[in-house]
Parts: sequence; structure tokens; C-alpha cells
Amino acid sequence: MSTLPLPSDAELRILQALWEEPGASVHDVRQWMCTHEREVSYTTVLTQLQRMHKKGLVKRQREGLQHHYRAVGTRAEVEAELIRRLSDKVSDGSAVRLALKALGTDRPSPDELNELQRWLDAQKEEDE
Repeated sequence: MSTLPLPSDAELRILQALWEEPGASVHDVRQWMCTHEREVSYTTVLTQLQRMHKKGLVKRQREGLQHHYRAVGTRAEVEAELIRRLSDKVSDGSAVRLALKALGTDRPSPDELNELQRWLDAQKEEDE
């Protein structure tokens, strides 16, 4: 994933649509964005997908008169690269330090605290 460019905020929203609906047409992506984000024009989505294809963020396949698009990187790969780059910039490369900073800005829910505790327990078990 590190050889791919990082997506912009707008590109990330389109990738989210493609992760949920792989093989989506421009129309499908626009529908997703209008439902989940905000109203956007067909030509805006088309232009963005064309740029993303040139950058290597999406693959496209012609089916009849339409192109269908798929994200090149998985959600997990893109998220990991975004976190890695952010931690490099603000936390000297430490994802743990970045996580602690992020946790300090929010009040986690009981479910989130339980999930965090399970993760910590799993990390301790790996070291033993």
C-alpha cells in the first residue's frame, strides 16, 4: 500500500463507497455519497474517479456502456498507511503515542473501553 498515493479527503469518501459497494458505477458512487455525505453532481464524481484511476487509487472495468470501479487498496491497508503517516508526522513514528493523544481528546464509551482492554490483553499475551 505504501507505493500508492494517499487519498485526499474527497477521494477517501469515494473509497468508502467503493469498499461498501465494490464494482460500483459512477451513478452508484454518486447515490452512496448523496445518501451518506452530501449532494454531489454526477460530473464531479466522474471527474474524481477518473483522477483516482490515473493516480492508481481505483481500477476500472468497462461493462457495456458503463465503467465500474474498485478500490485498489483495502480499507485496512489505507487506514494503516494513514495512521503510519500521521504518527510519523506528529508522534515520532509511534502509533501508541498517537493513540494516547487521540484518547486524551475524547471520552470513550464503555464498549470502546472494553474493546481497548481486549486489545491490551491480547498484546500482553503475545509478549508472554
